[in-house]
This record gives sequence, structure tokens and C-alpha cells, in this order.
Amino acid sequence: MSEIINCPDCGNEILSQMGTICPNCKYTVGYFNGEKRRKNYGRFFALTIFAPFFSIFTVIFAQINIYSFIVATILAIYLAFKSCPINFKDVFATLFEKFFFWSVWIFMNSFLLILILNIISKRL
Repeated sequence: MSEIINCPDCGNEILSQMGTICPNCKYTVGYFNGEKRRKNYGRFFALTIFAPFFSIFTVIFAQINIYSFIVATILAIYLAFKSCPINFKDVFATLFEKFFFWSVWIFMNSFLLILILNIISKRL
């Protein structure tokens, strides 16, 4: 259920559901109402999209030396934990977003894990 909030423009009581229009001032409840949610969503989107690609390229180019490969693997694990959708629970507005970002995160990190395991098996 949607809760009732006060309209930020005129103070009239309206639903907090997205797309609700205030009958007095025509204020529309939007997706990014509030700066905190916009910042969290931007940070989460950047981490979800760029962190896996950065990790993959780092692991690929760091396989020249065993020490650089270990550092790249640790960096990839760190970025995987930082970009995990469980750290950004308050960002998702719909079930589709939650499913989409979880599936992207699982796919990219499983690809990265397979890449690391293949590099390790070729070294042995």
C-alpha cells in the first residue's frame, strides 16, 4: 500500500505512489524525488555497469605476472562486493528493477569467476 504524504509544493495530502498528481498544484510524485535517492541510484548504476568491465579488463591484462594477477583478483572481489545489489536495497522501486540488477550482477560476476578459474587452470 502507498502511504499518504504531504505535497512539497502546497501541503495537500497525496499518495506517495509514483505518478500521483496533486489536485491543487499539479505536482507529480516522480521516481527521483529527493537528492539522496538520486545519488544512491547513480552510484549503484555506475558500480553495476562499470565495475565488472573494469574488473574483467584488469584480470585479463594482469595475468602477465602472478603478483599482479593476485592483486587484480582481490580488486575484482572487492568491486563485486561493493557493487552487490544487497547494499542498495532502498534504490529499487519495482520488482523488475530488482530482478534486472540482480541478474546483471550475477551474470557479470559469474563470467568473471569463470575467467579467473580458467586463467588459474592454464597456469597450473
